[in-house]
Amino acid sequence: MLASRGPAAALAGMTLMLLAALCGAGVNACYRAALAEGLPVPLVPFARGLITLGFLAPWILRTGPVAALATRRPKLHLARGAAGIATFLLQLLAIMLLPLADAVAIMSARPLWVLPLAALLLHEKVRRDRALAAGLGFLGVLIIAQPGGDLSWGTPLAMAAGLCSGLVLICFRALSPTEPPARVVAWYSVTSVLFWGPVSAFVWQTPTLFALLMLVGGTLCALLADLAASAAARRAEVGLLAPFEYAQIPASAVIGWLAYGETPGWPLLAGTLAMVAATLYLVRRGR
Repeated sequence: MLASRGPAAALAGMTLMLLAALCGAGVNACYRAALAEGLPVPLVPFARGLITLGFLAPWILRTGPVAALATRRPKLHLARGAAGIATFLLQLLAIMLLPLADAVAIMSARPLWVLPLAALLLHEKVRRDRALAAGLGFLGVLIIAQPGGDLSWGTPLAMAAGLCSGLVLICFRALSPTEPPARVVAWYSVTSVLFWGPVSAFVWQTPTLFALLMLVGGTLCALLADLAASAAARRAEVGLLAPFEYAQIPASAVIGWLAYGETPGWPLLAGTLAMVAATLYLVRRGR
């Protein structure tokens, strides 16, 4: 059942989305540290799927594996899984090639991708003012990316990750009326393990103790982020939740500064302000 949409539910949804954003910053930091240990990229999503299923095991065993995964919407779950797999792969590559805060800032533009995706997939009408606001937000992405300078492959990868992440958000929204958050996460975890398992077998490398701890920490953050985002979508509209995702950017900037000595520059601040302004305008008009 879809949660009520009163003010209390909306406030709870916004709080849950803020928690999801902060957990998202922890995901990127932990997985980047694991990759820095020399771990092959496919092992990270494979390990995430396995560890997530381990965290969900008590619920799956209590409910029963068949009942836990039983659904009338398998195609939508598979679509969410495909979008999630693409998002996570692009995300890992982006955080390897860009400063942490810059990669997160560009990937956090997914609220701006949601506008055309909602028009295409949910048949929502796009008004001129919303298109202009989305254009302003995309300008913020370009300020951060600085395409006139030395363009890294991480920039288009981060932008593609934001686009695929927008698809994930659309899938969350479509699944939320009938599917509990745990089932959505369980389906994605099973899909991820089945997809990345054979790939990981060819590039297997036993992780160090530190890399293993980072994998567990990143997966725990990812699980909390997925559960919180799915629960938030049951309580508030996507447009109302979108601005809270930008909390990842300052959190990632602090982590990048403390862990990697990365000093954020003015393009990050200016671009983020443009993206936040555009998203807030879209939310205000949407209300």
